[in-house]
Amino acid sequence: MENNQKLSIIEKCAYGAGDLACNLFWGLVCVASAFYTEYYGISAAAAATMMLIVSYFDLVLDVFIGAAADRFDTKWGKFRPWILYGFVPFCVIGFFAFFTPGFADFGKIVYAYVTYLLFRIMYSVVNVPYGAMLGVISEDPKERDSVSAYRNVGAQIGFFLSFAMVFKFVNFAQGATTVSNSTAFSYVVAVYTVLALALLFFCFSCTKERVKPVKEENNSLGQDLKDLVTNRPWISLSIAGIALILFTACHNMCVAYYAKYYIAETVVVEEGSKIVGVSQDNSGKDIYVLENGRVDSLSKGSIVTRTIVDGKEEVATVSIERSFAAMNAEGEMASIEKVRGDGAKPEQGDYVTYFKYDVNGSFWGMKLDWELFYTLIAGMGTLLTILGTMLIQPVVRKFGKKETWLSCFVISGLVSLVFIVLGKDSFSTIIIFNWLFSLIIGPTGFIMWSMYADVADNAEVKTGRRATGLIYSSATIAQKFGYANANSLPLFFLAAVGFVSNDLSMSLETKEMVKYVFALVPLVGAVLGVLALFFYNINEEKIIENSAKLAELKKGK
Repeated sequence: MENNQKLSIIEKCAYGAGDLACNLFWGLVCVASAFYTEYYGISAAAAATMMLIVSYFDLVLDVFIGAAADRFDTKWGKFRPWILYGFVPFCVIGFFAFFTPGFADFGKIVYAYVTYLLFRIMYSVVNVPYGAMLGVISEDPKERDSVSAYRNVGAQIGFFLSFAMVFKFVNFAQGATTVSNSTAFSYVVAVYTVLALALLFFCFSCTKERVKPVKEENNSLGQDLKDLVTNRPWISLSIAGIALILFTACHNMCVAYYAKYYIAETVVVEEGSKIVGVSQDNSGKDIYVLENGRVDSLSKGSIVTRTIVDGKEEVATVSIERSFAAMNAEGEMASIEKVRGDGAKPEQGDYVTYFKYDVNGSFWGMKLDWELFYTLIAGMGTLLTILGTMLIQPVVRKFGKKETWLSCFVISGLVSLVFIVLGKDSFSTIIIFNWLFSLIIGPTGFIMWSMYADVADNAEVKTGRRATGLIYSSATIAQKFGYANANSLPLFFLAAVGFVSNDLSMSLETKEMVKYVFALVPLVGAVLGVLALFFYNINEEKIIENSAKLAELKKGK
């Protein structure tokens, strides 16, 4: 047994690589609402319901995976084998979860339920034991803090590459290949899949489990759960973890909608053309024959435009969205969803208009579009989280983990309120305040993971039993519970006020609601987090005391 061993930079990087890989896919979970409504092609209500049901079903599994990992013992340790045996199916299923098949609407919904559920299950199989490794990688609390910081940096890099950059990557892939947006999305996810495979293998190969429990016991799951639910620090920390995810994920999830539907304006590329025929290909995909002679089979894609400039014809390929409209009872044109209800399909006699979203402004000399605006907010925000993780460590050492986290909740909550008063043309101010938000709240993820290791130590001192996997499974549950609500609740709010994806007739009131959801809904997480942390009672002196007690107990084994 190697007590208090310092870890090499390579091992710390390998552990961080594990969360980099997981976050390549978890970043996609954070934009899953946009994926399912904007690329996959199902309604906001159907997507929100599916994600909520799957997410809650998935929560139960984490407890059993954590408990099983605690009772699992091989030459590689308790937790590393789960990465070894799980990383290939996890990555492969992750690809198919964000692949758009050529099915009709019902088939798409069934496919989404099945693949998203399997993906979430395999994410748990890999990520719960991976997280628990932090509690057994070293007995030195300072080393665990350092490893947790590496994990947070790796997580943010993965988050940057997926959550922050995915729309730009998709736009590039579409332009390079002239395929539909949904197919381009699949190309990008394929690259993430290959990268995640390599990173998870690196994580397994170059890490080691060192911490052994004071005494090996075959405890019942019931006893472990009883210990857990009476553990005050665990309860407080789990609620704070849910609050953190609800706060940050709700903000991050809404960025794409905020940029596309509040900041950007719609610009018509080709005026509405009447649908004169509807048919389906062999895969069940709808094909529309338009009055102007165009045959449209892509839910998204590009069209060729021809304009006369200075007497010369200029031909351009333009990435576009499309909107279907029909005549309502008042004799006015409106989206088919508003005329015939949610899930309505285009029919002969409806009209289709091709358009794009345009941001009439610039930032530091760069002409903005909504994807670049989103990337500047999400991308730089993620990079600033990495910077914040480095800068905040001396603050944590001086003031303590709990006190630092509390301050970050309060300050970033005040920053979120600022978005209510910022006008949509305040591009630079909006971007800078988003960066400030990420710089302040983003680094607290490393604090949370480090605190779970402290909770595991404290529980072992108190009960004489170590349930690292079960304790860390609760951290993953907190994450998923937070993300389940963060992904679904804003969509329910938007659906309630008449939001319809790519609706050219969207009202100013609905666009304003996008802003208010972006600014206000995350504050629920900030308030909940502050309240939860007030009841957390493991301070820095207690951490040192527990570490010393465990070292003494193990010397006497």
